[in-house]
Amino acid sequence: MVINFDSPKTITYRGVEMTLDGFTVVRVVDLRQEKIVRCLVQELGGPTILWEGEEYDAIGQWTDTDVDNRLLEIYNI
Repeated sequence: MVINFDSPKTITYRGVEMTLDGFTVVRVVDLRQEKIVRCLVQELGGPTILWEGEEYDAIGQWTDTDVDNRLLEIYNI
């Protein structure tokens, strides 16, 4: 799944500032027992937690669009 930005965006991931044209979501993992959904974004090189705990319960059955929107929300894009 690819998320293209309208223009390059500067984000900070694990203390490192980077400018990106978009995200390539490699994998999304739903850990039901732990109540966590996380994804691996190729450009970031590490996992991002999308929802956990009460947020996990509230999202219910998430979609690819929910994943896109959550990534944009987390990184203020």
